Amino acid sequence: MVGQTNSYVKRPHSHEDYVADEGSKRRKSGDERSPYALGTKDIVYHYLCPGRKVGRIIGKGGEIVRLLMASSEARIIIGESIPGCEERLVTICSSSDESYASEDNDLGLYVCPAQDALFRVHERIVGNETPGDEDFDGDSPEEVSVRLLVPSDQIGPIIGKGGQSIHRIRNDTEAHILILKNEYLPFCANNCDELIQVSLFRYLQFSFSN
Repeated sequence: MVGQTNSYVKRPHSHEDYVADEGSKRRKSGDERSPYALGTKDIVYHYLCPGRKVGRIIGKGGEIVRLLMASSEARIIIGESIPGCEERLVTICSSSDESYASEDNDLGLYVCPAQDALFRVHERIVGNETPGDEDFDGDSPEEVSVRLLVPSDQIGPIIGKGGQSIHRIRNDTEAHILILKNEYLPFCANNCDELIQVSLFRYLQFSFSN
């Protein structure tokens, strides 16, 4: 997944950390987001969550998102629903200096709290998917996608010279990675954002009872 140093995050004024304030709605051209006491080297992810699934990471009374923040030691801010937008912006951030071996990956890779929280949030969104078709074949692949927002001035390292970096990432992960055109930006995005979509196929095993 793609991490970036802090460029913008808004502080909620009277809500819990997991709920953004009214100012989180998509800004018009020329507006700026206010910094939320984050260092310039902090890691920030902007994850797009389908609106109909946001309850999976909030939970009743915010129970789940508080648990996610406690277990990952990262901050999670969930933007408000915006008319005409089917996704909710989830901002995940932490210091880049804190890192540890993630308990949820088999390779024992060292991750910062924001990365760990990103993995946990994504697993909450896609981990409990079940097919709606009763004739579903348990050996059939299912496409899993994640959509992230990245500031335009930080997209270069992802692409690399002549597309070398993104080509290497595609080969190493076997994922389908697209940087979508501005016309596909959701309303919760900023005008300076780029939209990245990462997709891959996984095999699900389900047993159905009669």
